[in-house]
Amino acid sequence: MKKKTILRAIILLLIILWMLTVFGFSNQDGEQSSNLSREIASKIVKTEEQIDIIEPYIRKLAHLSEYALGGMLFLAMALTFQISDKKRMLYSFLIGIEYAIIDEVHQLFIDGRAGKVTDVLIDSVGVTLGICALMFVYILMKKIRAKRKEGV
Repeated sequence: MKKKTILRAIILLLIILWMLTVFGFSNQDGEQSSNLSREIASKIVKTEEQIDIIEPYIRKLAHLSEYALGGMLFLAMALTFQISDKKRMLYSFLIGIEYAIIDEVHQLFIDGRAGKVTDVLIDSVGVTLGICALMFVYILMKKIRAKRKEGV
């Protein structure tokens, strides 16, 4: 089996695990989801008033970070194909946003949850940050490899 095929299979498995994790969080009812955010907030601050203040930010940061990981995974898969970097980033972004929309629609059917356009926007920022971070590392690695070849 080719190395590239094995790499694609591993990345695809990671993408599926990521999607299942996002689905699992979105499948929690409003109370479960809120309790999880509040539990995390309680590890950062102590009073109920402080928890009430930071809990919404923790929820939004969770959206941002989980979709940043998704953006990295989608770009990692795109990097295994012989297409331009612009197309790699565009396809990764579009797939990430598509999943964010699907995720918010899914939440419309869960008790105590709501599909929000603002969450799709936050997810979009996360996807973009993930893509940019991995693309930065990819370009840096290409430059390092090119310099090593020059030195040889």
